[in-house]
Amino acid sequence: MNVYLYAKRAAIATFVLLLLTVGFFLIGKYFYFVLLVFSGALLAILLCGITNWIVHKTHLNRGLSLFLAFILFFGAITGAFWLIAPTVSDQFRQLSASVPQSLNKVQEWLNQYGWGSQLLQKVPENVSVSNLIPDQGASAGQETFVTKVINFLSSLFGVLFDLLIVTVTALYFAANPKLYTHGFASLFPVRNQDRVLEVLDKLYLAMKKWLWSMLIIMALVGVSTAVAYQIIGLPLAYALALLAFMLQFIPNIGPLIAAVPAVLIGLTVSPQTAVTVGAVFALIQVVEGLVILPLVLKRAIKIPPALLLFFQVLLGVMQGALGVLLAAPLLAVLLVVTRELWVRDVIHAKQAKAREPVPLG
Repeated sequence: MNVYLYAKRAAIATFVLLLLTVGFFLIGKYFYFVLLVFSGALLAILLCGITNWIVHKTHLNRGLSLFLAFILFFGAITGAFWLIAPTVSDQFRQLSASVPQSLNKVQEWLNQYGWGSQLLQKVPENVSVSNLIPDQGASAGQETFVTKVINFLSSLFGVLFDLLIVTVTALYFAANPKLYTHGFASLFPVRNQDRVLEVLDKLYLAMKKWLWSMLIIMALVGVSTAVAYQIIGLPLAYALALLAFMLQFIPNIGPLIAAVPAVLIGLTVSPQTAVTVGAVFALIQVVEGLVILPLVLKRAIKIPPALLLFFQVLLGVMQGALGVLLAAPLLAVLLVVTRELWVRDVIHAKQAKAREPVPLG
């Protein structure tokens, strides 16, 4: 009997190990799809927050409230872009034309100094401004019109399909979140299901606070950047501010990427303007880090900056831009799960058990 029981447990352990191996293999192989589903879950959290607020205020049924939340959320985004599109789209066209001029000015400015000339001499000969910026005229001779159209349509359909997956996933999750949370909890033993549901609830609350906090920070940074750039007279201020707003969602890396074109555009005016733009950028980031972040994220999960940077590089190598974009929220989820299931349920439980008094006799 003991031999049979041992063999049964060994078979179960082997089967579970095999399932985990296959699961990790599939996640690694199709990690891009996993990130799309995760994006849908993040959007579902935002929609759930708006839906729950509408249900609480109007007492409408959840389906109608979700429809109104969807209209409000995407209507606000569409309306905002419709209002600023004429100005910003024109400025983005000017921005794409101004960046090569700015790079040439940087090269000319460096050539005025001995150390700058030595620095440029160390750059490989095949690296130049013309190599960094795509030449539309040159590419026209290399690619046929049909090839360009096919590549464009392929990229367009790929983006639209990804957006469709994210949107549909979000709507299904937001329409009946308990269906998925309780279904996931049912995969665990009955004695652990309540704890799994508790962790899922904590995940939802943590991610909701983090997402809304990030949206507030993005809005504050975008508005302050637009006002500051307008005050110093920087060309294309609204396009650069919109870029700063969107890239603020990517901690560490995003603000630095947004600062590069702003400084380059400042160089087209004068070196002093470029220095002023850099100083304004640094001031906004300092205020955001020392004042705004502690106030807005005081109840949200804290993400160690060095760990986040490592995770961004890792996901960037694995999945490119989408990995970098989702690194922060995905790391936040992993930190919450680690805190709840490992630190509290394992380490703290062992420490509490070790402190229990040993009965005498």
